[in-house]
Amino acid sequence: MKNKFVIIFIILLLVVAAAVVFWYIGSMREASADLEGVNPEAKKTEVRETTVKIFFGNKNMNQNPGDCKVVFPVERIIINDSIVKRRAFEEVLLGPTTAEIEQGYYSAIPGKDEVIKYREKIKEETGQTPYIGDEIKINSVKIMIGMAYVDFSKEILAASGDNCRVQTLKTQLYETAKQFSKVGGAIITVGGVENIL
Repeated sequence: MKNKFVIIFIILLLVVAAAVVFWYIGSMREASADLEGVNPEAKKTEVRETTVKIFFGNKNMNQNPGDCKVVFPVERIIINDSIVKRRAFEEVLLGPTTAEIEQGYYSAIPGKDEVIKYREKIKEETGQTPYIGDEIKINSVKIMIGMAYVDFSKEILAASGDNCRVQTLKTQLYETAKQFSKVGGAIITVGGVENIL
């Protein structure tokens, strides 16, 4: 008699366990079907963009070619995130597009070939290499007391030696910085050192 109760109890346990397993499998299938019905685009995080102005010289628009501080805005669409100011300065480094060059825009920021040429020239003259790389990089962008402090790698020194060019370069960065609220302009440092360019 006791054995019959034990057997019945075990059978009941197995039936309940089987019911739980089938319920679990069924609910997993429903959840999977729900996920398949979701629009893949809805899963993506929405990326917001913003339009910024960056500044270049323009040989066609500048009425006074002797004025090295005349620059003109062009627009760029960039990701609107916490480093939007840095992205704007990176766009200045990239220079004008082919279409903009055809319209007379130019940048005072030295290109890769100029950076290499200047490095080799200084190495010949002094026996010392002023920098190792061949591309200008932004080390940091900090906003302090209403100014953007933009620190560049030493490769930007390839612009030195031409006072007009340096003035244009600084104005490009200064005007790009001024478009942001509570930023009055840009102070350029090279490797953390001010007034080296």
